[in-house]
Amino acid sequence: MPATPGRIDGLLLDMNGLFRHWRDTGARASEQLARLPEGTIAHYAYAHPTYRLARVGVLTDQQWADDVANRLAATYGQAVRGALTAWRGDRGEVVPEMVALLPKLRQHLPVGVLSNSTDALHADLKYHQITFDHVFPSADLGVDKPSPFAFRAAAGRMGIPLTSLAYFDDEPTFVHAARTLGMHAFLFTGVQAFTARLRRLGLPVPADPLCPEKSSCAQP
Repeated sequence: MPATPGRIDGLLLDMNGLFRHWRDTGARASEQLARLPEGTIAHYAYAHPTYRLARVGVLTDQQWADDVANRLAATYGQAVRGALTAWRGDRGEVVPEMVALLPKLRQHLPVGVLSNSTDALHADLKYHQITFDHVFPSADLGVDKPSPFAFRAAAGRMGIPLTSLAYFDDEPTFVHAARTLGMHAFLFTGVQAFTARLRRLGLPVPADPLCPEKSSCAQP
C-alpha cells in the first residue's frame, strides 16, 4: 500500500546512546589486569583502521578482535591475551526505559535499528534480550552512517520510503544526513524528549515506559 504523505509508517533508531551505553568497564578491568596504561585498548581497538573494516563488513567482529589482540601482544607481550576476556565480555549497559518502551512501539509500527557496528550487534541484542523488527548493523549493509546509502539500504529492507520513516540518533551529524534525505530525523537527548516527540508525531506512547499501566505501579 502506498505511504500516506506526512504519515509515519516506521521507526528507525540508533542503538548506542539510545538503548545501550558503553562505560568501558571491561576495557579498564583488562588494562588493570595486564598493567596497561589507561586507554591502551581503546587506542588499539577503535583508533586503528581495522575497526572501520569491521564496521563495514570487510572483517568479522572476531577477526577484528583477533587483530587487536595480536597487535597488543606484539607490543606488550603474549600474556596480555589472557587479560582481554573482560574487554570482550563487556557488552555495554542497557537503558531500561528504552528497552521497556520498544515492544509498546512495535505494537503499532515496525521498528528498526541502524547502528555503526560490527556483526556482533546481532549477538549483543540477543544477549540483552532486545528485539527489533529489523536489525541493521553497518557491517551487514557494507556502509556506515552518515552515508546516504546506509539510510537508503535500511529503508529499502524495511520496505518503507525514507520520507515515511522517523529516525532518532544521538549524533547530530547523522541526524542532519537523514534529514537531507527527507526523513523525519530528530536528535535523541533522552527518553522523555523522545516520547514527547513520538506523541507529536501522532504515535501512542505510554506515559511511563516502565509502568504502562498506572494501576500495576501503584504504591501499596
